[in-house]
Amino acid sequence: MITLNLQIPEKVAAEFYQAADELNQRFGATDPRIDAKSLMAFALARHESGDLCAQFDLALRLVRGPIEKPFNPALN
Repeated sequence: MITLNLQIPEKVAAEFYQAADELNQRFGATDPRIDAKSLMAFALARHESGDLCAQFDLALRLVRGPIEKPFNPALN
């Protein structure tokens, strides 16, 4: 297993913390308790490399403009 230390914007973290609270309210006492970090890991773990490339490619092209050649051939 690989351990990552990430800095994410407070608004993004707040969404994960809120989701964890809602899940804990909905499902009651779980062992272990559902926490925001587990939800973040679960969200990251469900992607394959092609999906991650496509998401970052899209985000970077939105920031840099349409002039950039797509990194992911599936987005051509």
